[in-house]
Amino acid sequence: MYRVIVADDEPIALEHISSIIEIKCPQYEVAGTAENGKEAMEKVAQYHPDLLITDIKMPLMSGIEIAAEIHEKYPDTYTLIVSGYSDFEYARSALQSGVCDYILKPVIPSAMAKSLEEIARKISRNQYEKRSRIIQELCRDKECDPKMLSQFFVHEKYYCAIIRRNGLPRRFVAGRSMETFSEASESYTVYGRDEMEQLYIIPEVLLNGKKISAYIIGLSQKMHVDTDYMTIVYDRETCAREELQSHIKRLYRTLDAVSVVGMDQMLGLDGNSEEVEIEYDYKAIREVMNNLEYMLKNQRIGQLKKEIKRLYLQWSYEKKPQMWMEYVTRQILFLLRKYEESSQTASECEYMLEDAFFYAATADELLSSLFDILFQYIRTTSANAKVDSPEFVDSIEKYIKSHLAENLSLKNISREFGISQTYMGKLIRKYRDDSFSHYLTRVRMEKATGLMRDKPELYIKDIAEMVGYSDQLYFSRIFRSYMGMCPSDYMESIGEA
Repeated sequence: MYRVIVADDEPIALEHISSIIEIKCPQYEVAGTAENGKEAMEKVAQYHPDLLITDIKMPLMSGIEIAAEIHEKYPDTYTLIVSGYSDFEYARSALQSGVCDYILKPVIPSAMAKSLEEIARKISRNQYEKRSRIIQELCRDKECDPKMLSQFFVHEKYYCAIIRRNGLPRRFVAGRSMETFSEASESYTVYGRDEMEQLYIIPEVLLNGKKISAYIIGLSQKMHVDTDYMTIVYDRETCAREELQSHIKRLYRTLDAVSVVGMDQMLGLDGNSEEVEIEYDYKAIREVMNNLEYMLKNQRIGQLKKEIKRLYLQWSYEKKPQMWMEYVTRQILFLLRKYEESSQTASECEYMLEDAFFYAATADELLSSLFDILFQYIRTTSANAKVDSPEFVDSIEKYIKSHLAENLSLKNISREFGISQTYMGKLIRKYRDDSFSHYLTRVRMEKATGLMRDKPELYIKDIAEMVGYSDQLYFSRIFRSYMGMCPSDYMESIGEA
């Protein structure tokens, strides 16, 4: 419900407008009324409404003066001017003072309802953006405004949890991953640094006595894809609203420290849990690099490949965390580039390296992709020249568009076309100027918007399934992240066009 203050010096007009809101505008509630400009400002300061409706000619302060002061002091409060004066200069002055709409007396209920419906959309978008900023501040360890925190997290106690599909987010290469946010209709808050992750901030009252571990497992099942692995870290105990930031920071640090490629994990933290840290034995790593460099200097390439393969198999068996594996792989890559000429630029190698860790669903897939990068192997069809071509990528796109409702992973598509995952990612970047994940999302969103335009009778749930999303809420989060509005608002905008 959006709160509204109604101000008019005529009691009959005040009652009439309040009655229209009560009967025609169910998304609003009248929090208070005022009969002069000074009282209107006092009510705004007291209730912090989403909307003020005021007559343009008021005692003590005019409606335009009220609107200007609200615009300066309370920029999140919208103002609607109602007046019997139809002079254009009045309307222009009102609009220049930050007024979002202007209605003439006598007020027609349908006109008022239409105006308030449009203002409700603006309020909703504004609140969504504010909430998104607050969540970003929480997750990026930036200072949060306590009042804003209280506005969007109204409960006393919360559980926090992170569910991560596959590898950690890209960190070194400027990618096009999309942050996702929960819809206003959801009972808990969700944030994803990219489309493969969900941070849940869950009010304690929502569980109604259910164990948090069981609740988290239920959420993870909605995100699960057969080819993926999942890393889950969660709070076993609740935290106060003021402690959210420190709890979220701890969850992220733990996720970074424990995530192992290809390994499902679920780790619950409580107040006694020690903070997990990655152990880097720099002396042992340096000895490995010295041994590899000796082989390179002496051109023992066959021995070098066998040794690198043995090392990765050993590290995989030891369940080395992804962050550790990335660090060592970059050391090896730097060493190889120092002694071996490569057709790949340093930035292209970095792209491929992050792709390898981001998409690999198993340790074997990771090792295969890393070998492609480290030794520039490309398992392609015999017609190598034809593979690296716009026509070949066009055929990949055609396949994707005709199989959108299926589980389209980089692994599955690469296997279909007989090339490595590393090479597939390289082709998409070269010919579509995009990462594979963002490119696939773009194709799905273009198909979804096309269905909305051409078949408005379809339900959002049906459209989601037709473009490859089994969870409607997850589809809505991705859609809003990509299109800037939720699916229902987009469909409504099409109907009004």
